[in-house]
Amino acid sequence: MSYPPNTPTERALWSAVVDGVRAAGASDRAGFEAAVSRLRRLPRPWADQVLDHTAELLAEELGPPGSVHWPLPVPPGAGLARWARADPSLLGFLSRRDHARPAATASDSEETTRRLLLITHLALVAQVGVGAFLDVALVGAGRSSRPPSGLVPHCRLGR
Repeated sequence: MSYPPNTPTERALWSAVVDGVRAAGASDRAGFEAAVSRLRRLPRPWADQVLDHTAELLAEELGPPGSVHWPLPVPPGAGLARWARADPSLLGFLSRRDHARPAATASDSEETTRRLLLITHLALVAQVGVGAFLDVALVGAGRSSRPPSGLVPHCRLGR
């Protein structure tokens, strides 16, 4: 299934996540921080939902639901720097049923960093690219009760 991002905001999210994962895999902290900065400028809670859903899809790639346990082994040669390693508390982002988790706000920059670190870690462990997972997450965000154009008013639907 291919779902090329249609709106400028969808493309911005897609490219920031892919760039961030690549930067972390190459131990490029400045590149990773630049990707996080781009993600922080995207509309909330839409961007957070897409990031969470992307992480959930990547976790499903590793095995059946509930089978993901830390620490996940990073493959040799993945190039993941110590600063980019996921910590056990990130596992809480994988459960949509965790309603006790506080919703991120536009000023909650640490949560954006943590979401991108989780996606990076899962992608490297599963040894997959994140593009297809982002595509599916964007489609899922479009099927929410509010269409993407309602979440991101300055973008067209493009479908």
